[in-house]
Amino acid sequence: MLTVKANYIIKFETLNNFYKVMKKLLVIAIISSFCLTALAGNDGYKIKIKFKGLKDSTVYLGNYFGNKQYYKDTAKIDANGMCVFEGKEPLPGGMYTIIYNNMQLFELVVTEPFIELETDTLNYVKNMVIKKSEENKIFFKNMLFIGDKQQKMMELQSKMNDEKTPEAEKKEIQAQLDRINEEVIKFRSDIMVNYPNSFVTATFKAMKEPEIPEFSEEKNDSIIRYKKYYYFKDHFWDEFDFKDDRLMRTPIYHNKLEKYFNKIVLQHPDSINAEADKIISKTTFGSEIYKYTVHYVTNTFEKSKFMGMDAVFVHMALKYYTHELAFWVDSAQIEKIQERAKIQEPLLIGKKAINLSLLDTAGVWQSMYKIPTELTILVFWDPECGHCKKELPKLAEYFEKIRKNNSVSVYAVSSDHNDAWKKFIRDNKLDFINVAVPQEVYKDQMKVNEYVLGGYTDVKSLNYSTTYDIFTTPQIYLLDKDKTIVGKKLDTELLQQVLEQRFKIKE
Repeated sequence: MLTVKANYIIKFETLNNFYKVMKKLLVIAIISSFCLTALAGNDGYKIKIKFKGLKDSTVYLGNYFGNKQYYKDTAKIDANGMCVFEGKEPLPGGMYTIIYNNMQLFELVVTEPFIELETDTLNYVKNMVIKKSEENKIFFKNMLFIGDKQQKMMELQSKMNDEKTPEAEKKEIQAQLDRINEEVIKFRSDIMVNYPNSFVTATFKAMKEPEIPEFSEEKNDSIIRYKKYYYFKDHFWDEFDFKDDRLMRTPIYHNKLEKYFNKIVLQHPDSINAEADKIISKTTFGSEIYKYTVHYVTNTFEKSKFMGMDAVFVHMALKYYTHELAFWVDSAQIEKIQERAKIQEPLLIGKKAINLSLLDTAGVWQSMYKIPTELTILVFWDPECGHCKKELPKLAEYFEKIRKNNSVSVYAVSSDHNDAWKKFIRDNKLDFINVAVPQEVYKDQMKVNEYVLGGYTDVKSLNYSTTYDIFTTPQIYLLDKDKTIVGKKLDTELLQQVLEQRFKIKE
């Protein structure tokens, strides 16, 4: 995954990383969750732009936030091609875009209260004249340089990929690419030296990734790979300034979070939780970066399709989504998030499953905890559910193949103890421990009291859909001999993979 050698592909991606984020397509959205922190000063802002080739039109000022962009202001281009964006409150520092006819024309940097530009529709970047804004002089100088180098590298890369290109020529192409890469490194280094306090320098540092040592003193390849991985991970954020909220108004931070949590950090909830805590601790409480980090990690892993990642959501929700720490979220929403996390916490992989005691087809109360097999497949379904009608017969067929030579049971839970339920079981040969909630408990509270006080069942069993957070069916859990959850949110195919790979169960 990680490499030290400066092969062309890695260099090309590094070189173009900054340029590519400058060219992201505009996504129009409305943001409500985050408050923007303004630049120091009380002079408001004024951005004057003269367009050669545009007149009597409307243009928009957009700002980056995370991986999206949002409309910030509107201005009219007069008959002379002049437009002015202005406001009484200072603009938050960061990278902004000029939008015309739903197209992004160019980016600019906002770190000063007054900016004046002049450009031509023939080429907005190449023909840009910075009349007032020292920061944008640096910014566009970099854009022009990177654009020129990128074009040359693309031409060279095209030759490199051509099968007809001789090997000797490919070596010369690689040498040219190396020289261009060195030019870019020197160019950016000079900017950082000459303009150490500029926002452009801050973005260069933020994008920077660690150069991995060779670890040539080690002879074992496995140890070398191990050291390289941990060096890269441990130094990934070295140059990023978590105190600079202006970086939130660029795509850089979101892209780094994406890479770090999806490609670098071990994809295990404990590892992700530890790294999330570490990054959040580097931020300033209440800052934009703090809020975005909490939101990103929570939201990303709540939606993850990988089994077990709900543990990240639970960790983040219980630790950070409190009234004190998630002050930007309204109280009602915080309560919902906390409630959902508390419901999911006992259902995480590694937790002991909550016992269920329900009535089987013969009218006998069956306790899940009393199932003696080494493994229990716990499935929640409904005979009226279209997906269940397809999945349950598959599960029955698979179970029939493994039951004879393996200690496995299926505890199948449905909502209604009725004739339709029993008919589906018979028709599809569901030779499971089939249980359901007795129909009478839905109508007669006295029956509920009778069953609960008589020790046949409990409220958690009768309200199993709440207990197990069942809002869609079917849902399949896998439990070990101690009824500990070892798998969840499975279908029959995934269940088969888990049983074969982890428990060596064969048909």
